[in-house]
Amino acid sequence: MHHTNQNMHRWRLLLLAWPVAIIVVSGLLYAAVQHHETLPVYGQVEGWNASPADTQQVSHYVFINPRHQRVSFKSFPGKILVVNFFFTRCPNVCPRMMHDLTDVVQHFTTDDRVQFISLTVDPEYDTPERLQHYASAMQLPTQHWELLTGDKTKIYRAAVVGFHVSASSGNGDVPDFIHTDKIMLVDTEGRIRGYYSGIVKREMDLLIQDIKKLEHE
Repeated sequence: MHHTNQNMHRWRLLLLAWPVAIIVVSGLLYAAVQHHETLPVYGQVEGWNASPADTQQVSHYVFINPRHQRVSFKSFPGKILVVNFFFTRCPNVCPRMMHDLTDVVQHFTTDDRVQFISLTVDPEYDTPERLQHYASAMQLPTQHWELLTGDKTKIYRAAVVGFHVSASSGNGDVPDFIHTDKIMLVDTEGRIRGYYSGIVKREMDLLIQDIKKLEHE
């Protein structure tokens, strides 16, 4: 009788432990799948594999940073790129987008594998000096974040042809610049791996996750 009670007790423990074990194993399997899930490919930035001498390709367009240095998308070999478009006089979308993007950048301040790039769609006003002032005023962490200006035609072509997003100066009024709120994630081979709304918090959280996921591909 004593052995029978012990056996029944063991069976009760097993029955109680079994659902917990299923939950734990399921969670581990889900985490493993999420970790190894491959991000989609939405195309490649124009001219990524072209000769550097081919300056008519978006990948080799040269822009200028606040330090008056010449920068292109190919200036960061082996790095994941996070790219967006903005302008310093933007009254609504840009301040929020740049603020939320700052939170993303903060997760990678010591990570040399990730480079952030913000291109102004108002280059005639946004000189290197104004970009520097904007970065200081917004307290942007610029160690791995380049704000770029340059030739307007090339910037707009980079948006439309290179990243397949909208960029237009509308009728020319300051509030009328049309540009996307999307932030693009580009892998080390120049392939676009994700689009994220810069004004939606959950998409910024997803961007952080996807950057980390891309680092392990």
